[in-house]
Amino acid sequence: MLRLTSHITLGDFNLDFVNDVQIESTWQQLTDTCVIRVPRRILVLGGKSLPDAVKVGDRVIVNYGYDGELRTEFTGYVVAVKTGPPAEITCEDDMWLLKRKPMTMSWRSVSLQTLLEYVRDKSGQSFPIQTLGAVDLGKFTINQATGAQVLEALRKDYGIRTFFREGTLVAGDPYKARATAPRHVLTFRRNVVSNDLSYARQEDFRIKVRAISHVSGPRKGKKRVVKEFGDPDGELRTLNFSGVPADQLEARAKEELARLRFDGYRGSLTTFGIPHIEHGDVVLIQDPDYPEREGAFSVDKVSKSFGIGGSRRLITLGPKA
Repeated sequence: MLRLTSHITLGDFNLDFVNDVQIESTWQQLTDTCVIRVPRRILVLGGKSLPDAVKVGDRVIVNYGYDGELRTEFTGYVVAVKTGPPAEITCEDDMWLLKRKPMTMSWRSVSLQTLLEYVRDKSGQSFPIQTLGAVDLGKFTINQATGAQVLEALRKDYGIRTFFREGTLVAGDPYKARATAPRHVLTFRRNVVSNDLSYARQEDFRIKVRAISHVSGPRKGKKRVVKEFGDPDGELRTLNFSGVPADQLEARAKEELARLRFDGYRGSLTTFGIPHIEHGDVVLIQDPDYPEREGAFSVDKVSKSFGIGGSRRLITLGPKA
């Protein structure tokens, strides 16, 4: 039987025991979060209880695994402490560093890479940046906004997702990287603990699409091109693009729509602490009772839990890979 082991760093303190750890990790949100629960009466050097000694802004590293084979599952910073019992320490990943300092800047034309480098440097950080494809944003203005608010504007106005992965700020369409993403096999009655999956066919879905592209206008800056198509009474999905001209917008949007309509599983499933599945990975789902339903799917979100109750990963599926 595998034995759960952990090592957690909270500022100057190290723990090898926790009541519970809950981690939410997804490219759909700017920030990954982690909640650590420990006994209220853990004492540290000087006789203080751990919750009283931990401070907002302390560095956090969460490692856990089986039989002493530890893996880093979360890195970030303390953002809140509740004394409990049990004591509850709430943490955010490196995106927390971009929520603290407002900045102001304007460009007549700027690339995504240049914008992200400016946000990083003005925040006083030095993390690597990875852009999934070159993007020209055109005219762009920052007016007393934090770095995180700038990244949120990229999501809302341009459809560009940003998130941290292993200390690197990643920007772009996460599905573009799935050809080289890690792949894992999940098989019912073997390493799937439970699931709420449903199997559906593409004709079961009615979707109305609103496609928006930000393209160069007759003057400096960008203008919005909007096209709508699909089922008039269908569920509305809004897709944002950057630099896609009007005559190509519908074709590009239909490519995206094909990712939403497919024969396959929707929903989530729970597995053990291994394999080490992360969002952006690809999982191959196998069901011995329905072998014809086998398929590979992108992972949109992973909720990790570790503690007295064991180690689990709740995997939320995206489109077919």
